[in-house]
Amino acid sequence: MPPYLRGLLLGLALSALPAASPAVETSYPPTTTALTSSQAREDLELAIAALEAALPNIYWHQTPTEWRQAKTIARAHIAQIDDSEGLWRVLMPLVARIGEGHLSLAVSDAMKKRERDTGLLLPLSVLWNEQGAYVIAGYGEAADLPRGTRIVSIQGKPVQTLADDLMFAATRDGAIRTGILREASGNGYGVLLYRMIGSQSVFRLVLETADGKRIIRDVAGIPAAARTASTSPALSPIATLEWLDAGTAYLNVPTFSNKRYREAGANYEATIQKIFDELAQRNARNLILDLRDNGGGSEPNESILFSYLVEAPLRKYAAVEARGRHISVRDLSGTTFETEVFDDGEMKLQHRLPNGRLLRRNIPPEGLMTRWGRSSPVYRGRLVVLAGGNTFSGGAELASMLFHVRRAVFVGEEAGGTHEGNTSGYRWPVTLPNSGMTLRIPLLQFRFAWPGLPKDRGVRPDCAAPPNVWENGNTKDAAWRLARDMLRTEWATPDQATCPAEIISLSR
Repeated sequence: MPPYLRGLLLGLALSALPAASPAVETSYPPTTTALTSSQAREDLELAIAALEAALPNIYWHQTPTEWRQAKTIARAHIAQIDDSEGLWRVLMPLVARIGEGHLSLAVSDAMKKRERDTGLLLPLSVLWNEQGAYVIAGYGEAADLPRGTRIVSIQGKPVQTLADDLMFAATRDGAIRTGILREASGNGYGVLLYRMIGSQSVFRLVLETADGKRIIRDVAGIPAAARTASTSPALSPIATLEWLDAGTAYLNVPTFSNKRYREAGANYEATIQKIFDELAQRNARNLILDLRDNGGGSEPNESILFSYLVEAPLRKYAAVEARGRHISVRDLSGTTFETEVFDDGEMKLQHRLPNGRLLRRNIPPEGLMTRWGRSSPVYRGRLVVLAGGNTFSGGAELASMLFHVRRAVFVGEEAGGTHEGNTSGYRWPVTLPNSGMTLRIPLLQFRFAWPGLPKDRGVRPDCAAPPNVWENGNTKDAAWRLARDMLRTEWATPDQATCPAEIISLSR
């Protein structure tokens, strides 16, 4: 069976185990997760209609045949659904396979309440990377499991199969795994697994200790409230600069969100200008740029930062496209759900095609360029970029731009956003009237002016250093040390840089 069909059937097979402008919404959100099959069908068909009407290119990361097959499978099982959790197990794999990470399906308040009140979750906090899954901490009957214990299987499923299942438990860009692995790390995996298979009174774990000993444990599922919440302090959104030596600096840019900067009492452009003024004044020769936690934010802040690293403006987008100014669909009962994509002022920046689609004009202030003017001062020294699964949206766009012009050496793991672009910008929230789940659909396709590498994948590291269980949450981890140590070696251009084997071995 093809992987995408297996993924769609995953939730259905496991469900037998224990258990932009506002859209039109029901007047009273559902207080229960119970559904009739006709209600489930109505929500499913509304979701399909909205996705097909609003996404600029639903076939960017899948073929029409694959989409038809996926819909057929979902519709074939909808008569078996009797609650919102079961509908999620049908709808989430369908949404996930589209391959748009900015597309999301939020559970209802009633589903969250049921999870809190009756859910029995995996009693583990887990670190996922591309090598496997490792115990960060255990709770309840699993509290004695040592940190770093490798997970071999859960409920009889090998860890590689569990990783494959995750690809249909959350949205992701293209075929990129790293973004989902970051989402599933920590306590996140317990929630995703609960949504995939329901409440479990007992989990059978096959584990391997650090000395290679294999053990089998049956541990009781625990309520969500029994897990330890993160005690990490809230990190500042403001970019920071740290000097590692007289000529080497570390620049951490955790967000491009103007809103978060305003909430912190700062201004993004002024902050970046001040940082690059300091780099120039102190004659920096080496720079580490950390984008590992940068999930994007406000356009065009990624391009502003690019303009301080590359002097010449770059044609970034081949096109920015929307389906039209107005999107409208009806559900099976005849209720209209609609949104306006652009207001009158924004329409002046759009070119209407004969088929009604809209293309952004290549004119200031944004257009299709990184920037219309030049920034000063421009940093011209050596650059190493830290990136990973949480490098998404504008963060991944900056990684792709820097990769395209071969400006930097990349260290870490594959970026979470595809190198050919993304569908993001404005999002249309469509609340499904019977289940109360909300589908948030991105409305603008940002297609880069260069091909994928390969298609459906993100910028991959020149030197791999995935997150490891021993340094979870530590910014200055093995990847950071690898970036620092690479700048202590001799190279003039990124293509000349190498990853010493002794350094790589420490980062894995």
